[in-house]
Formats: sequence, C-alpha cells, structure tokens
Amino acid sequence: MTVDANNSAIDDDELSTTAPNPVDDDLSTTAPNPPNEDTWKMPDPVFRKTSGKLPQGYDREVMPFSEEISEPPASAPPASIIPASPVVKPKSSVLKLILVVLGIAAMAAFLVVFLTVVYFLFLR
Repeated sequence: MTVDANNSAIDDDELSTTAPNPVDDDLSTTAPNPPNEDTWKMPDPVFRKTSGKLPQGYDREVMPFSEEISEPPASAPPASIIPASPVVKPKSSVLKLILVVLGIAAMAAFLVVFLTVVYFLFLR
C-alpha cells in the first residue's frame, strides 16, 4: 500500500501498469464432482413408430356416434335463416370519388402522425 501527498491510501494494484501474470490467477483445473445418484437425471427420449392405421374395432365403436352427431334430429324445426345485411353501395359516382379521397387523406394523415412520433421519439 502506498500513501500519496494527500495522505490517502492507494493500493499497489491501482498503480501497477504491468499485465497480470496468468499463473497467479485462481483457475480451477480440477474435474467437477461426479453427479450423485440422488440428483435428477432427464430420462432418455422414447421414439415410437406407428403403422398409421386405426385400431381394430374403431369402425364399430366410434363411427356410429359420429353419424348420430352429424345428423340433425328429425323432430326439430329448421333454424330460421337470417338474411345477410345488404351491402350499401353508393349510387352516384361523386359520392364514390369523395369516399376515395377521404380514405386516401385519412391514410396520409395517419402516416404523417406515425412518422412524427417516430422522429420525436427516436431521431431527435
């Protein structure tokens, strides 16, 4: 330890300009301890192959149930059909032109606002 003119203590390591010696480093060169039998070990994966065929008796056991579900009951009245709401179409070409211009103006305004936010947040 060294003391300078202001009577403050300075470590010799702070004053040293030489590179540290790698022999002095605390390197652990010992092999790690073998795992205990009490520690958990991931089991080996099991890869199974199948033939891709359905099990025997599948047609007899499951297919009757799927047919019952797919057929609607005969006694139930058919559901009332709700007509789709008609699409409103503008009748005049001037209204079409106004809607297109307003749509383009809205997209341009959104783009200007988005780019302004990006500029002020990231580029300023």
